[in-house]
Amino acid sequence: MSCTEIFGFVLNEALCHVSRRPTKHNPAMFSHLSDALQAAADMVAPPCPRVEDLRYHWTQLSIVCQRCQHAEGQKPAVEETHIPRHLLQMLKALVAEEREQGVVGPLSPCMEYLVQEKVLAMLALHAKADCPLGIRQHAYVFLVGVLNHLHHSHLHHAPIHKPLQAMVQASCEMRASPYEAEEMEFLSTLCEKIRQDSSIILLYIQPCAMTGGQMGSFPSEDSLPPTPTHEAITTTSTSTPTTTTTATTTTTTTTNDISVSSSEAGEQKPQPKFPLIDALLNLCHSADSKISGTAHECLVSLASVREAWSSTTIARHTLLPHYLATRLVTSSDAIPAITEPALIEDVSLSNSTRSEHQENSDNEEEEEVGEFPGKKEIVTFLHWLTFCDKMMSVSDGSLGSSICITVREAFLDGPLRSGLSSPDEDARSLHLALAAKIVISVSAPMLVNAIIGWLTEDDLEGTEGSIRNLLLQQCRQPPHHLQIQALRLLQVMLEKPGSLAVQALVLNYMCGRHYHDSSAAEHQQSSWSDEEDERYKHREGERSPDSLPISRTLAPANISKIVKRFLTLVPEELRSTTKDDFESYIADAQRQYRDICRSCASFGWPREAVTPECPSDSSSTASRESRPEAETNTFYEGPFLNMLMDFLDHLPEQDYDINLQITSLVATLALLPHPHLHEYLLNPTLTLNGGVRTPYTVLGQVVGRIHQPILEREDYVDHLRVTRYQLLGTMEDFDFERDVDDRKFEALIVIEEFAKELASIAYAKYSIESGMW
Repeated sequence: MSCTEIFGFVLNEALCHVSRRPTKHNPAMFSHLSDALQAAADMVAPPCPRVEDLRYHWTQLSIVCQRCQHAEGQKPAVEETHIPRHLLQMLKALVAEEREQGVVGPLSPCMEYLVQEKVLAMLALHAKADCPLGIRQHAYVFLVGVLNHLHHSHLHHAPIHKPLQAMVQASCEMRASPYEAEEMEFLSTLCEKIRQDSSIILLYIQPCAMTGGQMGSFPSEDSLPPTPTHEAITTTSTSTPTTTTTATTTTTTTTNDISVSSSEAGEQKPQPKFPLIDALLNLCHSADSKISGTAHECLVSLASVREAWSSTTIARHTLLPHYLATRLVTSSDAIPAITEPALIEDVSLSNSTRSEHQENSDNEEEEEVGEFPGKKEIVTFLHWLTFCDKMMSVSDGSLGSSICITVREAFLDGPLRSGLSSPDEDARSLHLALAAKIVISVSAPMLVNAIIGWLTEDDLEGTEGSIRNLLLQQCRQPPHHLQIQALRLLQVMLEKPGSLAVQALVLNYMCGRHYHDSSAAEHQQSSWSDEEDERYKHREGERSPDSLPISRTLAPANISKIVKRFLTLVPEELRSTTKDDFESYIADAQRQYRDICRSCASFGWPREAVTPECPSDSSSTASRESRPEAETNTFYEGPFLNMLMDFLDHLPEQDYDINLQITSLVATLALLPHPHLHEYLLNPTLTLNGGVRTPYTVLGQVVGRIHQPILEREDYVDHLRVTRYQLLGTMEDFDFERDVDDRKFEALIVIEEFAKELASIAYAKYSIESGMW
């Protein structure tokens, strides 16, 4: 059949097809015609195999590259050659063949040709030299297409992953590269392959940590050099969090060039490098917020890979920990001194802001950042804090530990410590608010513990330089607004899920139970009535076999006596209301206690308050201040509880808002399901050693001091009622003059309501622990 006959047959079939269609032309008609013509051409001259087509285009591409390399004078740009078309045709052949192959199996013929002829290696060589100018951009596009259609299992072939390594290295050479969009697409595609097969990440550590699918021989973690200090790193990068780049391979991994001597004499073990991380850190500085955001997402993805060698290399031989710490330092330093501290607590990051906000983004809406001076800087700082928290939440132990150490050295011990200890009151106020916001915002357990540990650690040298001592001093010393802020910071520390703050500030001083007069234990036990003992037996009998035994500490049988003691703490003649509203507190207390029990379930706290057999041993974990007292079996509540008891003792002399903050702190501690803390704070019937102060005893003494002075006023009943109305906001205006006794009346109202709150907490814990609710 001749070509003319074939063409006539195809044309006749096409015209017949058109004549059968309605007059309105269908665009599909042209597709059918094209397919028919292509089929006719294939019959005349069948297409050559794809691998031959690929070989042709690669040969032509190589010839052009060689001519450009040896050309004299100005060399042509890649757009002036046929290289982009050759690469496109090569990619089409590869993609079509991979699609036809479908199932995962051996390499396709085209990929086999690329491997055997080292096509990718030669292309990477041309791209790294960027000759002709611009070929690197097209090489990245080609490799992205190959990666998208190549199964991750094939990336372990050396002729495939080594050229990819070279292209990764090329991405480290220059910051603000003209090809950064293509670089980012290439790196993100590679990270996606690593996510599919985590062992691939070992191929991109230099020297390669995997050979033939097996781990190579590398030094143990203990033989690696320590994490570079903040001071050492800043000598190479004073104003940017990652490396500066002016040469091809020497400047992007400054700390990676550190080498250590091996144990064998005269030998040195090569230290690993991680160009993939370095390349992403370069792109994190892109002026394009989309590229920068993608780079950060890739960093999180690589940090989440559970490969011990990879994590250790990132931690010790890249600048990622320093990059995160420096971001926190620079963004916090940018917060203006005129920022209103009271407004920081209300600043929040929405999900869209967290994902879209970048350092260099200029498309912010004015109302988003201009509501008050400093809000834009606060939002930027919170963005980096949230990113650091996210990185910590996905990292394993070695990387997370390195980030914590670097953040502490560069940020916590740097600008945050300087601000909290500043002689300037405005600076202290700003950094107290910032510290509280930091504690509220972080959630990664390792980062939370690092920050809380830094805030609560004791000064072992006995000086007054620890942050904990600075906070406690600020709580006691005016000015008033700084006292409130310091107390608020302690509040958020105690409320943060995790027992570290509670352990350091309170429980270390409770474990010996030296507040309890154990000599009166037998008398107290025999004082329980037969009815109460029967009640315990009945409650135990109703419990399921798998449930925890009822705690006699948290759910004491004499709960009615405990509640009555608190409710009668203020004599009837001094009460500001005759309304019995104790039950209005119970519902909130039960809800709060259930939430706290869930967050404390993993702490392993005991169920009963039991005096240890060896008190001196139990005090070994206590802080320095408690040890002398523990050795003599005398009780020292620690500096924090001592401060709270002093504040409670001075309620009549203090401002109302300070009194509210103090009672809130005590209530927060009272809600915790720790038996020692519970009986110390919530059991007025407990026999105490001499000189021990509890909230119940201190409040009782305060009521005793102000009882008679209040009764001596003829109008004290009206004054109590008016003070209650004013404090609780039940009336806006009242024709009544305030005088010097107002603080006594305010303190009495606080004690009256606080006693109800403590009673409701005790009863809520009893009802939940005993199974009533």
